[in-house]
Amino acid sequence: MASPGPPGRAFVALILIGLCLRLAALPLPGTGDVIPFKIWSHAASTSGVAQMYGVGGTPPERRLHAWGGWEATVNYPPVALYELALVGMVYGSAFPGFPDSAVLTAGVKLLPLAAEAGIAWLLFWAVRRLRPDPPAAARFAALAFWLNPAAIVATPVLGYVDALFALPALGALVAAVFGSAWLSGGLLALAVLTKPQAILLAPVVSLALASGSSPRSLVLGLKAMGLAAAGAVLASAIVLAPVLRAGAWPNFVQAMLSFGRHDMLSGQAANAWWIVTYLMRAAYAVADMGFAEAFLSPVRRPLAITRVIELGYPDPRLAATLFTMAVMAWGLWVGRRGRDLSTLALLGAWVCYAYFVLSLQVHENHFYMIVPLLALTAAVLPEWRALFWLLSASFALNLNLFYGFGDRVGFALPRTLTGIDATVWLSVANVAALAWFAVCLRRRLHAPGPAATAGREGTPRPLESSSRSRSARGPMPGTR
Repeated sequence: MASPGPPGRAFVALILIGLCLRLAALPLPGTGDVIPFKIWSHAASTSGVAQMYGVGGTPPERRLHAWGGWEATVNYPPVALYELALVGMVYGSAFPGFPDSAVLTAGVKLLPLAAEAGIAWLLFWAVRRLRPDPPAAARFAALAFWLNPAAIVATPVLGYVDALFALPALGALVAAVFGSAWLSGGLLALAVLTKPQAILLAPVVSLALASGSSPRSLVLGLKAMGLAAAGAVLASAIVLAPVLRAGAWPNFVQAMLSFGRHDMLSGQAANAWWIVTYLMRAAYAVADMGFAEAFLSPVRRPLAITRVIELGYPDPRLAATLFTMAVMAWGLWVGRRGRDLSTLALLGAWVCYAYFVLSLQVHENHFYMIVPLLALTAAVLPEWRALFWLLSASFALNLNLFYGFGDRVGFALPRTLTGIDATVWLSVANVAALAWFAVCLRRRLHAPGPAATAGREGTPRPLESSSRSRSARGPMPGTR
Protein backbone atom coordinates (compact mmCIF):
# COMPACT_ATOMS: atom_id res chain seq x y z
CA MET A 1 0.00 0.00 0.00
CA ALA A 2 1.01 3.60 -0.44
CA SER A 3 2.92 5.17 2.40
CA PRO A 4 0.97 7.62 4.56
CA GLY A 5 0.79 11.05 3.02
CA PRO A 6 0.62 14.39 4.77
CA PRO A 7 -2.60 15.21 6.64
CA GLY A 8 -5.01 17.70 5.10
CA ARG A 9 -3.60 20.87 6.67
CA ALA A 10 0.00 19.88 5.96
CA PHE A 11 -0.95 19.08 2.37
CA VAL A 12 -2.46 22.54 1.87
CA ALA A 13 0.57 24.14 3.53
CA LEU A 14 2.96 22.29 1.20
CA ILE A 15 0.91 23.34 -1.83
CA LEU A 16 1.17 26.97 -0.68
CA ILE A 17 4.93 26.62 -0.12
CA GLY A 18 5.31 25.32 -3.68
CA LEU A 19 3.24 28.25 -4.97
CA CYS A 20 5.37 30.77 -3.07
CA LEU A 21 8.58 29.27 -4.44
CA ARG A 22 7.23 29.50 -7.96
CA LEU A 23 5.96 33.07 -7.62
CA ALA A 24 9.27 34.19 -6.13
CA ALA A 25 11.16 32.77 -9.12
CA LEU A 26 9.01 34.42 -11.82
CA PRO A 27 11.07 37.64 -12.18
CA LEU A 28 14.33 35.71 -12.75
CA PRO A 29 15.57 36.14 -16.34
CA GLY A 30 15.44 32.43 -17.29
CA THR A 31 17.34 31.08 -20.29
CA GLY A 32 17.77 32.61 -23.73
CA ASP A 33 14.53 30.90 -24.79
CA VAL A 34 12.53 33.48 -22.84
CA ILE A 35 13.46 36.20 -25.35
CA PRO A 36 11.69 34.55 -28.33
CA PHE A 37 8.63 34.00 -26.12
CA LYS A 38 8.58 37.74 -25.42
CA ILE A 39 8.96 38.53 -29.13
CA TRP A 40 6.11 36.19 -29.98
CA SER A 41 3.95 37.61 -27.22
CA HIS A 42 4.44 41.11 -28.65
CA ALA A 43 3.82 40.02 -32.26
CA ALA A 44 0.78 37.89 -31.42
CA SER A 45 -0.86 40.64 -29.39
CA THR A 46 -0.21 43.41 -31.92
CA SER A 47 -0.57 41.75 -35.34
CA GLY A 48 -2.47 38.55 -34.58
CA VAL A 49 -1.47 34.90 -34.64
CA ALA A 50 -2.70 33.81 -38.08
CA GLN A 51 -0.05 35.68 -40.05
CA MET A 52 2.89 35.21 -37.68
CA TYR A 53 4.36 32.38 -39.77
CA GLY A 54 4.28 34.55 -42.89
CA VAL A 55 1.82 34.52 -45.79
CA GLY A 56 2.48 33.19 -49.28
CA GLY A 57 5.73 33.47 -51.13
CA THR A 58 7.72 31.09 -53.33
CA PRO A 59 9.36 29.57 -51.40
CA PRO A 60 6.99 30.28 -48.51
CA GLU A 61 7.86 33.39 -46.52
CA ARG A 62 9.34 32.83 -43.07
CA ARG A 63 8.25 36.03 -41.31
CA LEU A 64 10.79 37.72 -39.05
CA HIS A 65 9.46 39.48 -35.96
CA ALA A 66 11.39 42.29 -34.28
CA TRP A 67 11.09 43.63 -30.74
CA GLY A 68 13.44 45.26 -28.27
CA GLY A 69 16.46 44.95 -30.55
CA TRP A 70 15.91 41.24 -31.13
CA GLU A 71 14.53 39.33 -34.11
CA ALA A 72 13.01 35.86 -34.29
CA THR A 73 10.96 33.65 -36.58
CA VAL A 74 8.20 31.40 -35.22
CA ASN A 75 8.53 27.63 -34.84
CA TYR A 76 5.78 26.84 -32.33
CA PRO A 77 2.21 25.82 -33.28
CA PRO A 78 -0.72 28.27 -32.91
CA VAL A 79 -2.06 27.25 -29.47
CA ALA A 80 1.16 28.36 -27.78
CA LEU A 81 0.98 31.64 -29.71
CA TYR A 82 -2.63 32.26 -28.71
CA GLU A 83 -1.63 31.76 -25.08
CA LEU A 84 1.31 34.14 -25.41
CA ALA A 85 -1.00 36.65 -27.12
CA LEU A 86 -3.07 36.82 -23.92
CA VAL A 87 0.04 37.78 -21.97
CA GLY A 88 0.94 40.36 -24.60
CA MET A 89 -2.50 41.98 -24.61
CA VAL A 90 -2.57 42.34 -20.84
CA TYR A 91 1.02 43.56 -20.63
CA GLY A 92 0.66 45.94 -23.58
CA SER A 93 -2.41 47.52 -21.99
CA ALA A 94 -0.61 48.06 -18.68
CA PHE A 95 2.74 49.09 -20.19
CA PRO A 96 2.32 51.04 -23.47
CA GLY A 97 5.25 50.56 -25.79
CA PHE A 98 5.80 46.99 -24.61
CA PRO A 99 9.12 47.65 -22.79
CA ASP A 100 11.29 44.77 -21.67
CA SER A 101 11.03 44.27 -17.93
CA ALA A 102 10.95 41.72 -15.13
CA VAL A 103 7.16 42.08 -15.19
CA LEU A 104 7.06 40.86 -18.80
CA THR A 105 9.38 37.98 -17.90
CA ALA A 106 7.08 37.04 -15.02
CA GLY A 107 4.03 37.32 -17.28
CA VAL A 108 5.47 34.94 -19.87
CA LYS A 109 6.37 32.46 -17.12
CA LEU A 110 2.98 32.79 -15.43
CA LEU A 111 1.26 30.87 -18.23
CA PRO A 112 3.19 27.60 -17.74
CA LEU A 113 3.03 28.09 -13.97
CA ALA A 114 -0.76 28.10 -14.21
CA ALA A 115 -0.54 24.97 -16.36
CA GLU A 116 1.59 23.32 -13.66
CA ALA A 117 -1.11 24.09 -11.10
CA GLY A 118 -3.55 22.38 -13.46
CA ILE A 119 -1.25 19.35 -13.76
CA ALA A 120 -0.99 19.05 -9.96
CA TRP A 121 -4.78 19.24 -9.63
CA LEU A 122 -5.30 16.70 -12.44
CA LEU A 123 -2.86 14.28 -10.82
CA PHE A 124 -4.67 14.61 -7.50
CA TRP A 125 -8.11 14.17 -9.10
CA ALA A 126 -7.13 11.18 -11.25
CA VAL A 127 -5.39 9.27 -8.47
CA ARG A 128 -8.17 10.15 -6.01
CA ARG A 129 -10.67 8.60 -8.40
CA LEU A 130 -8.55 5.48 -8.68
CA ARG A 131 -7.84 5.27 -4.93
CA PRO A 132 -10.64 7.10 -3.13
CA ASP A 133 -9.69 5.84 0.33
CA PRO A 134 -7.26 6.82 1.78
CA PRO A 135 -6.22 10.07 0.03
CA ALA A 136 -2.48 9.51 0.65
CA ALA A 137 -1.75 8.39 -2.93
CA ALA A 138 -3.53 11.38 -4.46
CA ARG A 139 -1.66 13.78 -2.20
CA PHE A 140 1.62 12.10 -3.06
CA ALA A 141 0.94 12.48 -6.81
CA ALA A 142 0.19 16.19 -6.52
CA LEU A 143 3.09 17.01 -4.19
CA ALA A 144 5.63 14.81 -5.99
CA PHE A 145 5.05 17.00 -9.04
CA TRP A 146 4.30 20.37 -7.42
CA LEU A 147 7.34 20.29 -5.08
CA ASN A 148 9.60 18.56 -7.59
CA PRO A 149 12.83 20.58 -7.89
CA ALA A 150 13.12 19.74 -11.58
CA ALA A 151 9.67 21.15 -12.37
CA ILE A 152 10.33 24.27 -10.29
CA VAL A 153 13.68 24.91 -12.00
CA ALA A 154 12.30 24.19 -15.48
CA THR A 155 9.26 26.45 -15.39
CA PRO A 156 9.33 29.45 -13.02
CA VAL A 157 13.14 29.62 -12.75
CA LEU A 158 14.36 28.96 -16.31
CA GLY A 159 11.15 29.85 -18.16
CA TYR A 160 10.50 26.76 -20.28
CA VAL A 161 6.88 26.46 -21.43
CA ASP A 162 6.60 22.66 -21.71
CA ALA A 163 3.86 22.63 -19.06
CA LEU A 164 1.56 24.25 -21.64
CA PHE A 165 1.51 21.06 -23.71
CA ALA A 166 1.98 18.66 -20.78
CA LEU A 167 -1.37 19.63 -19.22
CA PRO A 168 -3.59 18.78 -22.23
CA ALA A 169 -1.41 15.73 -23.05
CA LEU A 170 -1.87 14.33 -19.55
CA GLY A 171 -5.55 15.27 -19.75
CA ALA A 172 -5.87 13.30 -22.99
CA LEU A 173 -4.53 10.16 -21.32
CA VAL A 174 -6.75 10.56 -18.25
CA ALA A 175 -9.82 11.23 -20.39
CA ALA A 176 -9.13 8.14 -22.53
CA VAL A 177 -8.85 5.90 -19.47
CA PHE A 178 -12.01 7.27 -17.89
CA GLY A 179 -14.07 6.81 -21.05
CA SER A 180 -14.26 10.30 -22.61
CA ALA A 181 -12.86 9.43 -26.03
CA TRP A 182 -13.92 12.61 -27.84
CA LEU A 183 -12.42 14.78 -25.09
CA SER A 184 -9.24 12.72 -25.18
CA GLY A 185 -8.80 13.27 -28.91
CA GLY A 186 -9.49 16.98 -28.62
CA LEU A 187 -7.01 17.43 -25.78
CA LEU A 188 -4.30 15.47 -27.58
CA ALA A 189 -4.76 17.65 -30.66
CA LEU A 190 -4.49 20.78 -28.52
CA ALA A 191 -1.31 19.40 -26.92
CA VAL A 192 0.30 18.69 -30.31
CA LEU A 193 -0.77 22.13 -31.55
CA THR A 194 0.95 23.62 -28.51
CA LYS A 195 4.20 21.70 -28.99
CA PRO A 196 4.66 18.79 -31.45
CA GLN A 197 6.51 16.69 -28.86
CA ALA A 198 3.09 15.73 -27.47
CA ILE A 199 2.69 13.33 -30.41
CA LEU A 200 4.87 10.89 -28.45
CA LEU A 201 1.85 10.11 -26.26
CA ALA A 202 -0.45 9.29 -29.19
CA PRO A 203 0.24 5.50 -29.15
CA VAL A 204 -0.28 5.38 -25.37
CA VAL A 205 -3.58 7.22 -25.68
CA SER A 206 -4.55 4.74 -28.41
CA LEU A 207 -3.82 1.86 -26.02
CA ALA A 208 -6.03 3.54 -23.43
CA LEU A 209 -8.87 3.81 -25.93
CA ALA A 210 -8.60 0.13 -26.91
CA SER A 211 -10.87 -2.20 -24.95
CA GLY A 212 -9.35 -5.65 -25.47
CA SER A 213 -9.14 -8.42 -28.03
CA SER A 214 -12.64 -9.94 -27.99
CA PRO A 215 -14.93 -9.11 -30.95
CA ARG A 216 -17.21 -6.96 -28.79
CA SER A 217 -14.36 -5.11 -27.13
CA LEU A 218 -12.71 -4.60 -30.52
CA VAL A 219 -15.84 -2.85 -31.76
CA LEU A 220 -15.93 -0.70 -28.64
CA GLY A 221 -12.27 0.18 -29.07
CA LEU A 222 -12.75 1.17 -32.70
CA LYS A 223 -15.75 3.29 -31.72
CA ALA A 224 -13.70 5.03 -29.03
CA MET A 225 -10.88 5.70 -31.47
CA GLY A 226 -13.36 7.08 -33.99
CA LEU A 227 -14.76 9.47 -31.39
CA ALA A 228 -11.25 10.49 -30.41
CA ALA A 229 -10.34 11.14 -34.03
CA ALA A 230 -13.46 13.27 -34.43
CA GLY A 231 -12.55 15.27 -31.35
CA ALA A 232 -9.01 15.76 -32.65
CA VAL A 233 -10.23 16.89 -36.08
CA LEU A 234 -12.69 19.36 -34.54
CA ALA A 235 -10.10 20.87 -32.19
CA SER A 236 -7.52 21.08 -34.99
CA ALA A 237 -10.01 22.73 -37.34
CA ILE A 238 -10.86 25.41 -34.79
CA VAL A 239 -7.21 26.17 -34.07
CA LEU A 240 -5.94 26.09 -37.66
CA ALA A 241 -8.89 27.77 -39.42
CA PRO A 242 -7.48 31.31 -39.00
CA VAL A 243 -4.13 30.18 -40.45
CA LEU A 244 -5.89 28.65 -43.46
CA ARG A 245 -8.06 31.75 -43.99
CA ALA A 246 -4.96 33.94 -43.95
CA GLY A 247 -3.36 31.83 -46.71
CA ALA A 248 -0.51 30.90 -44.38
CA TRP A 249 -0.78 27.10 -44.47
CA PRO A 250 2.47 26.48 -46.47
CA ASN A 251 4.25 28.91 -44.17
CA PHE A 252 2.93 27.11 -41.09
CA VAL A 253 4.06 23.72 -42.47
CA GLN A 254 7.50 25.13 -43.21
CA ALA A 255 7.78 26.44 -39.65
CA MET A 256 6.82 23.08 -38.16
CA LEU A 257 9.33 21.24 -40.35
CA SER A 258 12.07 23.44 -38.88
CA PHE A 259 12.03 21.26 -35.76
CA GLY A 260 13.66 18.50 -37.80
CA ARG A 261 16.38 20.81 -39.12
CA HIS A 262 18.12 21.46 -35.78
CA ASP A 263 21.75 20.77 -36.67
CA MET A 264 23.07 19.07 -33.55
CA LEU A 265 23.53 15.60 -32.14
CA SER A 266 22.28 16.70 -28.72
CA GLY A 267 21.01 20.13 -27.76
CA GLN A 268 22.51 19.98 -24.25
CA ALA A 269 20.39 17.00 -23.29
CA ALA A 270 22.37 14.60 -21.10
CA ASN A 271 21.83 11.58 -23.32
CA ALA A 272 23.63 9.04 -25.49
CA TRP A 273 24.40 11.62 -28.18
CA TRP A 274 25.96 14.01 -25.67
CA ILE A 275 28.42 11.18 -24.90
CA VAL A 276 29.18 10.92 -28.63
CA THR A 277 29.62 14.70 -28.73
CA TYR A 278 32.11 14.53 -25.84
CA LEU A 279 34.11 11.64 -27.32
CA MET A 280 34.36 13.13 -30.80
CA ARG A 281 35.31 16.61 -29.59
CA ALA A 282 37.91 15.21 -27.19
CA ALA A 283 39.41 12.82 -29.75
CA TYR A 284 39.91 15.57 -32.31
CA ALA A 285 41.34 17.94 -29.68
CA VAL A 286 44.09 15.59 -28.46
CA ALA A 287 46.59 16.80 -31.09
CA ASP A 288 46.24 20.42 -29.96
CA MET A 289 45.55 20.06 -26.22
CA GLY A 290 47.08 16.76 -25.18
CA PHE A 291 45.19 13.69 -24.03
CA ALA A 292 44.46 14.72 -20.44
CA GLU A 293 43.26 18.25 -21.19
CA ALA A 294 41.21 17.14 -24.19
CA PHE A 295 39.28 14.53 -22.23
CA LEU A 296 39.01 16.51 -18.96
CA SER A 297 37.83 19.79 -20.45
CA PRO A 298 34.08 20.45 -20.34
CA VAL A 299 32.08 20.13 -23.56
CA ARG A 300 31.72 23.71 -24.71
CA ARG A 301 28.94 23.41 -27.28
CA PRO A 302 26.81 20.83 -29.12
CA LEU A 303 28.29 19.04 -32.12
CA ALA A 304 26.60 19.71 -35.47
CA ILE A 305 25.33 16.76 -37.50
CA THR A 306 26.70 18.41 -40.64
CA ARG A 307 30.15 18.49 -39.01
CA VAL A 308 29.93 14.76 -38.29
CA ILE A 309 29.17 14.15 -41.97
CA GLU A 310 32.01 16.47 -43.05
CA LEU A 311 34.41 14.33 -41.01
CA GLY A 312 33.46 11.32 -43.12
CA TYR A 313 30.95 9.62 -40.84
CA PRO A 314 27.49 8.54 -42.06
CA ASP A 315 24.48 10.74 -41.37
CA PRO A 316 23.15 9.37 -38.06
CA ARG A 317 19.58 10.64 -38.44
CA LEU A 318 17.91 7.60 -39.99
CA ALA A 319 19.65 5.00 -37.82
CA ALA A 320 19.01 6.95 -34.61
CA THR A 321 15.35 7.48 -35.49
CA LEU A 322 14.74 3.83 -36.34
CA PHE A 323 16.49 2.61 -33.20
CA THR A 324 14.60 5.05 -30.98
CA MET A 325 11.28 4.02 -32.50
CA ALA A 326 12.14 0.35 -32.04
CA VAL A 327 12.92 0.87 -28.34
CA MET A 328 9.68 2.81 -27.88
CA ALA A 329 7.72 0.11 -29.68
CA TRP A 330 9.28 -2.62 -27.53
CA GLY A 331 7.99 -0.96 -24.36
CA LEU A 332 4.52 -0.47 -25.85
CA TRP A 333 4.44 -4.13 -26.90
CA VAL A 334 5.49 -5.30 -23.44
CA GLY A 335 2.75 -3.18 -21.88
CA ARG A 336 0.11 -3.69 -24.56
CA ARG A 337 -2.29 -5.43 -22.13
CA GLY A 338 -2.19 -2.57 -19.66
CA ARG A 339 -5.42 -0.61 -19.37
CA ASP A 340 -5.13 0.98 -15.93
CA LEU A 341 -4.05 4.60 -15.73
CA SER A 342 -0.89 3.98 -13.70
CA THR A 343 0.46 1.44 -16.22
CA LEU A 344 -0.41 3.64 -19.20
CA ALA A 345 1.29 6.62 -17.56
CA LEU A 346 4.33 4.38 -17.05
CA LEU A 347 4.33 3.49 -20.75
CA GLY A 348 4.06 7.19 -21.60
CA ALA A 349 7.08 7.89 -19.41
CA TRP A 350 8.96 5.06 -21.15
CA VAL A 351 8.26 6.47 -24.60
CA CYS A 352 9.30 9.99 -23.57
CA TYR A 353 12.44 8.79 -21.80
CA ALA A 354 13.51 6.59 -24.72
CA TYR A 355 13.10 9.64 -26.96
CA PHE A 356 15.14 11.80 -24.57
CA VAL A 357 18.02 9.35 -24.16
CA LEU A 358 18.31 7.92 -27.68
CA SER A 359 17.00 10.44 -30.20
CA LEU A 360 18.99 13.11 -32.02
CA GLN A 361 18.36 16.86 -31.72
CA VAL A 362 16.90 16.57 -28.23
CA HIS A 363 17.08 19.55 -25.86
CA GLU A 364 17.34 19.46 -22.08
CA ASN A 365 13.73 20.59 -21.50
CA HIS A 366 12.33 17.68 -23.54
CA PHE A 367 12.56 15.64 -20.35
CA TYR A 368 9.65 17.55 -18.81
CA MET A 369 6.69 15.29 -19.72
CA ILE A 370 8.26 12.36 -17.89
CA VAL A 371 7.87 14.03 -14.49
CA PRO A 372 4.04 14.17 -14.22
CA LEU A 373 3.63 10.77 -15.89
CA LEU A 374 5.97 9.02 -13.46
CA ALA A 375 4.53 10.97 -10.52
CA LEU A 376 1.14 9.42 -11.31
CA THR A 377 2.59 5.93 -11.60
CA ALA A 378 4.68 6.29 -8.43
CA ALA A 379 1.64 7.43 -6.45
CA VAL A 380 -0.33 4.28 -7.28
CA LEU A 381 2.59 1.84 -7.63
CA PRO A 382 5.17 2.64 -4.92
CA GLU A 383 7.77 0.27 -6.40
CA TRP A 384 8.34 2.87 -9.14
CA ARG A 385 9.18 5.69 -6.72
CA ALA A 386 12.92 5.03 -6.74
CA LEU A 387 13.02 5.46 -10.53
CA PHE A 388 10.80 8.54 -10.28
CA TRP A 389 13.12 10.29 -7.84
CA LEU A 390 16.20 9.21 -9.78
CA LEU A 391 14.90 10.63 -13.06
CA SER A 392 13.65 13.79 -11.36
CA ALA A 393 17.15 14.33 -9.94
CA SER A 394 18.66 13.68 -13.37
CA PHE A 395 16.41 16.30 -14.99
CA ALA A 396 17.17 18.87 -12.29
CA LEU A 397 20.92 18.26 -12.64
CA ASN A 398 20.73 18.50 -16.44
CA LEU A 399 19.13 21.94 -16.14
CA ASN A 400 21.42 23.19 -13.40
CA LEU A 401 24.72 22.03 -14.89
CA PHE A 402 24.07 23.96 -18.09
CA TYR A 403 22.11 26.98 -16.86
CA GLY A 404 22.30 27.27 -13.07
CA PHE A 405 19.33 29.41 -12.10
CA GLY A 406 19.29 31.32 -15.39
CA ASP A 407 21.18 33.92 -17.39
CA ARG A 408 23.26 36.25 -15.20
CA VAL A 409 22.09 34.45 -12.05
CA GLY A 410 24.62 31.63 -11.73
CA PHE A 411 24.60 28.91 -9.05
CA ALA A 412 25.40 26.16 -11.56
CA LEU A 413 27.26 23.20 -10.08
CA PRO A 414 30.88 23.07 -11.34
CA ARG A 415 31.02 20.65 -14.27
CA THR A 416 34.73 19.92 -13.77
CA LEU A 417 34.30 18.82 -10.15
CA THR A 418 34.00 15.20 -11.31
CA GLY A 419 37.12 15.20 -13.51
CA ILE A 420 35.41 14.28 -16.75
CA ASP A 421 32.62 16.78 -17.45
CA ALA A 422 29.72 16.10 -15.04
CA THR A 423 27.24 16.37 -17.94
CA VAL A 424 28.96 13.37 -19.55
CA TRP A 425 28.67 11.32 -16.35
CA LEU A 426 25.02 12.35 -16.15
CA SER A 427 24.53 11.18 -19.74
CA VAL A 428 26.05 7.80 -18.86
CA ALA A 429 23.71 7.62 -15.87
CA ASN A 430 20.70 8.32 -18.10
CA VAL A 431 21.69 5.53 -20.50
CA ALA A 432 22.05 3.16 -17.53
CA ALA A 433 18.74 4.34 -16.08
CA LEU A 434 17.01 3.60 -19.38
CA ALA A 435 18.37 0.06 -19.26
CA TRP A 436 17.18 -0.30 -15.65
CA PHE A 437 13.79 1.09 -16.67
CA ALA A 438 13.60 -1.57 -19.41
CA VAL A 439 14.39 -4.40 -17.00
CA CYS A 440 11.80 -3.20 -14.49
CA LEU A 441 9.21 -2.64 -17.20
CA ARG A 442 9.61 -6.14 -18.60
CA ARG A 443 9.54 -7.71 -15.13
CA ARG A 444 6.38 -5.81 -14.23
CA LEU A 445 4.39 -6.10 -17.45
CA HIS A 446 5.68 -8.96 -19.60
CA ALA A 447 4.05 -11.84 -17.73
CA PRO A 448 0.37 -12.06 -18.76
CA GLY A 449 -2.12 -11.61 -15.98
CA PRO A 450 -5.56 -10.26 -15.27
CA ALA A 451 -6.17 -7.19 -17.39
CA ALA A 452 -6.28 -4.07 -15.28
CA THR A 453 -9.09 -1.84 -16.43
CA ALA A 454 -9.23 0.75 -13.72
CA GLY A 455 -11.03 3.92 -14.56
CA ARG A 456 -12.90 2.81 -17.68
CA GLU A 457 -16.61 3.31 -17.39
CA GLY A 458 -18.39 0.12 -16.42
CA THR A 459 -15.25 -1.79 -15.44
CA PRO A 460 -13.98 -2.81 -12.01
CA ARG A 461 -11.32 -0.83 -10.18
CA PRO A 462 -7.99 -2.51 -9.38
CA LEU A 463 -7.47 -4.38 -6.15
CA GLU A 464 -5.39 -2.60 -3.54
CA SER A 465 -2.71 -5.26 -3.96
CA SER A 466 -2.06 -4.04 -7.51
CA SER A 467 -0.21 -1.09 -6.04
CA ARG A 468 2.62 -3.45 -5.22
CA SER A 469 2.63 -5.62 -8.11
CA ARG A 470 18.67 39.83 -36.95
CA SER A 471 19.08 43.29 -35.30
CA ALA A 472 21.31 45.34 -33.05
CA ARG A 473 21.71 42.47 -30.72
CA GLY A 474 21.74 39.81 -33.39
CA PRO A 475 19.39 37.02 -34.46
CA MET A 476 17.79 34.73 -31.94
CA PRO A 477 18.54 30.99 -31.82
CA GLY A 478 15.70 28.56 -32.39
CA THR A 479 13.57 27.67 -29.38
CA ARG A 480 13.31 24.20 -28.00
